[in-house]
Amino acid sequence: MKNKIRCVIIDDEKHAIALLKTYIGSMPNLELFKTFNNPLEALSGITAEDEVDIIFLDIEMPHLSGIELAKELRPKARSIIFTSAYNRSLEAFEVRANHYLLKPINLAKFAQTVMGIIDNELSKTDGQGKNIKFFKTGEKGKLSRIHKQDILYFESAKNYVSMVTAEKKELVYLTLKEVEKIFNKDLFYRVHRSHVINAKKIQKIVGNTINLGQGYQVQMGGTYKSNLLKFLEEKTLLTGRV
Repeated sequence: MKNKIRCVIIDDEKHAIALLKTYIGSMPNLELFKTFNNPLEALSGITAEDEVDIIFLDIEMPHLSGIELAKELRPKARSIIFTSAYNRSLEAFEVRANHYLLKPINLAKFAQTVMGIIDNELSKTDGQGKNIKFFKTGEKGKLSRIHKQDILYFESAKNYVSMVTAEKKELVYLTLKEVEKIFNKDLFYRVHRSHVINAKKIQKIVGNTINLGQGYQVQMGGTYKSNLLKFLEEKTLLTGRV
């Protein structure tokens, strides 16, 4: 996937544009390309050569509605997200909107919708979106972006978990149980009541100590290690000699 997802905002309300600007700025792989508060200007202001990925398009606007405008802009953008204070999702569906956000839009719903588009639409052509995740951190209103393959392990930390990579540790607003569910198909295993590890990062195991490289070690314990041991057995090369 290219480094930045190019976004356009079309809304006749300045405060709505300002809010979406803030949300886009909170997600490191998004970039704001253009904004329009006049739908007629957006008609000529966006071209296919702009390579727009996502348009955030208000439905209720003067002179030209978002529904009408979308019919013209659909070939010029890879995805459209309608925004509205009214529930008109059926009309949005008629013009093949990818998603629909009901105002007032909160950051969590915004991030969930955008990541759904990256994973399910944009990544079909450039193939890397599914390796990217965003996490709510301990800092209010902040989202942190991470590539799954960079994660060494998660460690419980009261109401949060500590997400550890070779470069940093960061508190994210999840439980270990939620981490297991999110990464259950990505070779992440719970090996201890306090740890979920990325099995792809295992360098060696000595007794119950798992070495994940970069000087990081995690202990296996109790019944949590059974799934990991099964995985290791399948990957262990054995001699056929007697």
